[in-house]
Amino acid sequence: MLTHAMWVHGHQVRVENPERMAQVWRAGFFARLVGRPSTTNWLHLPVPTPVIVDDKRQMVHSALVRLRTGSPRAKITNVHVFDGTRRIAAYDGLSLSPSAFGMERFDVPGRPDVWEGLGVTLGVRFDGTTNAENTIEIASAGVDLTLVQTIRLHVKTLTAPTRFTIDQMIAAMRQVYEPAGIRVVRASDQTLNLPALDIVDIGECNMGQTPTAEQTTLYGNRNSAGANDVVVYFVRATNPPTNGCAAHPAGRPGAVVASGASRWTLAHEVGHVLGLRHVTPTDRLMMGGGTNNITNPPPDLVGTEVTTMLASALTQGP
Repeated sequence: MLTHAMWVHGHQVRVENPERMAQVWRAGFFARLVGRPSTTNWLHLPVPTPVIVDDKRQMVHSALVRLRTGSPRAKITNVHVFDGTRRIAAYDGLSLSPSAFGMERFDVPGRPDVWEGLGVTLGVRFDGTTNAENTIEIASAGVDLTLVQTIRLHVKTLTAPTRFTIDQMIAAMRQVYEPAGIRVVRASDQTLNLPALDIVDIGECNMGQTPTAEQTTLYGNRNSAGANDVVVYFVRATNPPTNGCAAHPAGRPGAVVASGASRWTLAHEVGHVLGLRHVTPTDRLMMGGGTNNITNPPPDLVGTEVTTMLASALTQGP
């Protein structure tokens, strides 16, 4: 879900190698750049970017450029997106020569946080023999941004899962949570040597239950986790056996996940931590028949569930 967009006028373009240009002219609504024959260049467009909005760090969704060229012999060959010194997206080997002003969009993989401020850089090539053929006109450039709630997840491993890796489970969790506007941040990893708790007693594992003595001891290991962070403990098994359990002591939000858990167990148990209850439909993340039996993956979250999750104190700014 896009929440902000920032743009800069084409007048703001900066040419890396001015000596390779035959002409740079700024008109009413665009900048016209005429390259010398058989040259390449880089064009830089700084985009003013609010980094933090409503106490949350924004994420980059995509970069956009509106331009046209005088002929197919004037080309955009590269589009790079920078956040300060970091290059966060690179599209190389392009051959863009739109004859009319149109919008070119370039996704930024991974939707990274904005830390320093954004810029769009264009690599260009001029192979024409006349000024008209070697013309590029830039009207504007911009970025689309997202601003979402965040869950900070701390991973504590007693026994690594055997069916699906932790990376796969977190990827599956993101696949369900992020379309709902909830980002999953893997805040830390730690290996725990607690053999007495590797098969942890979970009692009846009901929401709001008084935790067992073993749960209380295990959940005391919250190294580096903040009060509103979620800690997940990967154990060999639970007693009685189950894929996972989200019952936790007050003030220690978290869950346990057994080594034989399904791909969706982590997302399901954290859903409980955020206040969700079991449902009947088997295509939903919170189906009560065991995440091994989810149908039509990836499983769904419905609007009321998303509202509950967003209202939780555990969804926060980064």
